[in-house]
Amino acid sequence: MRCFQFFCNALCSPSSSSAPRAKVTFQEQADVRHEPETEKEPDEEAPASLKDRLLQRLTRMNTQELLHRIRRNISSFSVNDLEDLSWDWEDISTEPDVAFAVVELKEFLTEWQEADTDNFWQRKSHKVVLAVVVCARDDGSLVAMRGMNTEVSLPSGSLCAERAGIARAATELFRADAIKAIAVIDPSGDIAPLWPCEVCQSWLSKLREQSPRITVVAFPNKDHDFQRIVVRRNGKDVRPPTSVSTRTSLKGVEKA
Repeated sequence: MRCFQFFCNALCSPSSSSAPRAKVTFQEQADVRHEPETEKEPDEEAPASLKDRLLQRLTRMNTQELLHRIRRNISSFSVNDLEDLSWDWEDISTEPDVAFAVVELKEFLTEWQEADTDNFWQRKSHKVVLAVVVCARDDGSLVAMRGMNTEVSLPSGSLCAERAGIARAATELFRADAIKAIAVIDPSGDIAPLWPCEVCQSWLSKLREQSPRITVVAFPNKDHDFQRIVVRRNGKDVRPPTSVSTRTSLKGVEKA
């Protein structure tokens, strides 16, 4: 009897702990249902990734100034250095590969100056660089592969004139050890002499494993008279075959 009465009291009189719990639970559920969701402001954008920021920076960068800085740090000769290192035509004629490169680049520059060129290819820096890559055929004859820098899409990287010439040599099925000389020039004369950039130097360092004596030819005169050149092999300056002392003494005799 007592058990039945206790059971009835339990049904008719809910415990004080259960009622508040149900009320709190309902309230919590109501709060969850009616809580306003936070939305992004229309003009609020997600922060750009590091890659995106770098690409934006490169796109806005003054590419011409960047090119100047890269090239100038390896083109800093004093007047005395140029005088001592310059090859004249007597020196040039002693090396057929070098002489051929000079003649071919002169012809390339003349054709470029006379042509109706398309500025689209240098759409970022508006800076033209010309190069020829001299290759030797199996019979010993020489052929020049022309190259010009292109900057179609900066994020994907520009293609320098030297590497364009090397790529053409590969396309024409020349072996890497067939490359003998590379001549490069800035048609505007802003940078003279103009040496390969760091990326091109990296290519040359790999090519030297196949062709150890690749000669790089640059032109110290801004007016492009093609009467004097400066030469590098394996990244080092090469003095002219005629000794400086001999040339200096000859100049002294001529002046006298």
